[in-house]
Amino acid sequence: MPVLEVNNLSKIYVGKVSHKALDNVRFSVEKGQFAGIMGPSGSGKTTLLNVIATIDEPTSGDVLINGKNPHLLNATDTALFRRHELGFVFQHFNLLDALTVEENIVLPLTLDGVPVKEMDKKLHDVAAKLGIENILTKRTYEISGGQMQRTAIARAIIHKPSLILADEPTGNLDSKASNDVMQTLAAIKEQEAATVLMVTHDAVAASYCDRVLFIKDGKFYNEIYRGDSRQAFFQKIIDMLSLLGGNRHDLSTVRL
Repeated sequence: MPVLEVNNLSKIYVGKVSHKALDNVRFSVEKGQFAGIMGPSGSGKTTLLNVIATIDEPTSGDVLINGKNPHLLNATDTALFRRHELGFVFQHFNLLDALTVEENIVLPLTLDGVPVKEMDKKLHDVAAKLGIENILTKRTYEISGGQMQRTAIARAIIHKPSLILADEPTGNLDSKASNDVMQTLAAIKEQEAATVLMVTHDAVAASYCDRVLFIKDGKFYNEIYRGDSRQAFFQKIIDMLSLLGGNRHDLSTVRL
């Protein structure tokens, strides 16, 4: 059974002029797969991620995570579902400045009342994997953007969620930090058999995925799979983006 199934998902924002942000989108993501979502600005990428994340409600269609539809749960159960089954990595890191790196990472475990000894073990395991053991006692304003994003990834994976959702995780980073973060996400996927769904406009970031789905005007447009060569996959992504159109700044022109 796939970790994520999206069945005929539509989202209509009703106003003076109704806007169909998603139009009958269907796809699934298998366990251990790293899938990317790309498309021009306004194509529905973030709406799709928000509906999967239970931040937004679908107008019609289903989202199943491990066979369960979180949109059918009450508010309390939805919050618990989100906390246990999902991990989030955002463009703006969403770390709490009042807390140390260590306290930010263990937040999901603290909320669940996990014993301190178990929390410490999980913290040091995840910090070692992400190479951030030496910054655990620092505050978020004392570390770099790349370190902040690795802290956010540590927080997203410490409770071993079924699905990691990443929204433009490299959007605020320079190219070196971006590549470090993407290598980290790809390594986590390999080591933990983690399932990752990432929205990005950056073709370099997308080239770390196993497959990339393209959406345009809220509809599924196409998808491509990575073969052996990341360079060739990157080129295919660039070609597909140019077919999709969109503004020049939507497309990354960086070469690997």
